[in-house]
Amino acid sequence: MTLSLPAESLIGVRIPPRQLQQELCRRLAAALFSDGVLSGASACRMAGMTKAEFQHMLGERGIQQPLDEPDLDQDLSNLAAWRSR
Repeated sequence: MTLSLPAESLIGVRIPPRQLQQELCRRLAAALFSDGVLSGASACRMAGMTKAEFQHMLGERGIQQPLDEPDLDQDLSNLAAWRSR
């Protein structure tokens, strides 16, 4: 899929041109994830990031991550395994 943006909409953007496409994809993925439109896995693919990288980016931007019961159970299991090392 290709997204076309009017050139004039990018005038004055404060992102280096070589990073613009990547940054816009990351911001769009974060917004769609935050709005519940994209799953975490789909948002990571759109952003071109690993799950850990994507979660870190969300945290840096103050975007809360929805946590359902299976995610919570997995996180608690991971924490217990980490602590037992």
